[in-house]
Amino acid sequence: MSHVKSLVVLGSLLLLTGCGATNKSAAKTPSSQQEPASSKSSQATSSSKTQQSSRASSSSSVAKTATFSNQTFTINHVAFKLTGSKVTASATANRNLFVIYYTVTNNQGKSIIPSDLWQSAVSASQNGKKLGTGNLAFTTSQTTDNNKLNRTVMPVNAGKSTTGLAMFEPKGTQNITVTFKDTNGQTVHTSTYPLS
Repeated sequence: MSHVKSLVVLGSLLLLTGCGATNKSAAKTPSSQQEPASSKSSQATSSSKTQQSSRASSSSSVAKTATFSNQTFTINHVAFKLTGSKVTASATANRNLFVIYYTVTNNQGKSIIPSDLWQSAVSASQNGKKLGTGNLAFTTSQTTDNNKLNRTVMPVNAGKSTTGLAMFEPKGTQNITVTFKDTNGQTVHTSTYPLS
C-alpha cells in the first residue's frame, strides 16, 4: 500500500515538474517573439542615418557668422569696406593682377592681421578655377600699392583702421568671381568683376 502511495506521490511530482517546464517554456515565448537581431541592427542603422541626416540639415542651417552689406564684408568683428578695384601689372612678365582695395576696421578687443582673416574667408575664381594671389611689380608706379599690401600683414590694433589691398592673378580675360565666406565656410556673398 505504501508502495502505491509512493507511486502516486512520484506521479504527482512528475506532473508538477511537467507543468513547471511548460510554464518555463511559456515564459520564454514572448522573448522568442521579439524581433530578430538583424531587424534590430537595421533599425539601429536606420536610426543612425536619421540622426546623421538631421545633424547635416541642422549644420546647413547654422546662422552665418559674417555679413556683406553696402560693399562691406564683416567677419569676426572686422569690417573690410571695399573701396575699388583695378587691373595692374604683375611681377611675372606678361601677366596682370586683379586688385581689390579696402579699408579694414578692427572692432575686436585685440589686434589682428588683416591678410590672415581675408585669405581665410575670401577667394576668387575664373571659369570655375581658383586663382592664386600673384605678386605686385616693384616699380615706382606701384609703390603706393606695395605699401598698402605691406600694411595687410602688419597688426591692426583694436579699434583702429588701415587701408589695404588683396590681389588675384587671372589666367585670361574672363570675368572674375570673388566669393566671401563665413567662419563655417558658408557663402555670404559673391561679386563678379569684368576684366575688360
